[in-house]
Order: sequence, then C-alpha cells, then structure tokens
Amino acid sequence: MIRRPVDLIIALERECLDADKAIAERSWDSCETSWASQRLLTHELDISLRQTKLDPEQSAAIKRRMDRLARYREGQLKRLRAFNEACATRLATMGRFRSFSKNVSNERRSSLLDVTS
Repeated sequence: MIRRPVDLIIALERECLDADKAIAERSWDSCETSWASQRLLTHELDISLRQTKLDPEQSAAIKRRMDRLARYREGQLKRLRAFNEACATRLATMGRFRSFSKNVSNERRSSLLDVTS
C-alpha cells in the first residue's frame, strides 16, 4: 500500500534533517544513505500523488511543503558546493606549497660574502 503524500513529505523532511546532521559531522556514508532514502521517498511520493485524488486545498498545501522542501535541499547543495570549493582551494594551496618546498630544497642556498677580510 502506498503511503499518503503528507506522510511521505514528513519522511522526506526528516531525511533532509538527517542529511544535514551527516553533512555537519562529515559522515559521507550517512549522507549517501540519506540521499538514497530521499530518492526512494521522492519516487514513492510521485506514485502516491498520481494515485491520490486531492481537493484543491490539499493540493495547494502539499505544493507549498514541496516547494519549501525543494528550497531546503537547494540550500544543502549550495553549502556542499561551497565546502567542495573550500576543500579544492586548500588542496591547491597545499600542492603549491609542496611543489615550492621541493624546489627550494634542491636549489643551492645563497651565502653572504664577507667583504671585510
């Protein structure tokens, strides 16, 4: 039996909160699990909405919650992209430093000339 659309939206909202918690903890396996659950719930919600007759008021309420959920998930993606860019910047800086340190260690160090003797 397919669940009601409202129940599925509540489950999706909870999964989004679980994903946020996993992102904050940098627990990428938990993120993957949550995103997989979100995909399944989204598919089930699609089926449920096709099979359930809704009056206009219910339909409007569900649309508002789905829009809010979509904005929330877009915010998650924006935060993940920013995190990804920050990691990429740090890795690039570390790579440049590593390259610089290899070049410096191979060069002959300059020495001061003693011109007073």
